[in-house]
Amino acid sequence: MAYYANHNLAYDFSLFEERKAVVAESGAKKEQKPEKAEARPKENKPVRKAEPKKRVKRVRRRKSKYSRIALSVIAGLAIAVVVVSIIHAQVQLTELNQEIADARADLAEKQSVYTQLEMKVDTVISPSAVEQYAQETLNMSKASNSQKEFVTLSKGDKAEVIMSADKNIFERIAEFISSIWS
Repeated sequence: MAYYANHNLAYDFSLFEERKAVVAESGAKKEQKPEKAEARPKENKPVRKAEPKKRVKRVRRRKSKYSRIALSVIAGLAIAVVVVSIIHAQVQLTELNQEIADARADLAEKQSVYTQLEMKVDTVISPSAVEQYAQETLNMSKASNSQKEFVTLSKGDKAEVIMSADKNIFERIAEFISSIWS
């Protein structure tokens, strides 16, 4: 494109003048061709031969237009399927994230309740609470040295193993194998 200093193309008539000159030249050439045609003898050519070719070209063009339309429709459907699948995946992802957030909130609440119950159990079953209950309710007291009785053994503990003298050969083999493994 040419650079114009005033940037106003609405009043540039030179663009229109060039086209008129081209049209005038093409009209002059058309006028010259018939003159040449008059100098030649005219031959009778069948018109039907030219028409089928035009029709074939038109049919081919129509088929190509139909194939382009079919391809465009298929491509559009493919793009629509991809977009719908992406949207569906995002919806599922959002739902799963919401379920995770709900589960985490529920877990935090359950942990809070567990901590409260654990503190209540610790206060009820603490050793000082058990001792206080035993003293006040059951009238119990701690054992003193006078209540303790010590027992002494003059002889140590003894253990005797009685073995049977009659062992058959299978018992001896089993005993031998077990002694190897132990």
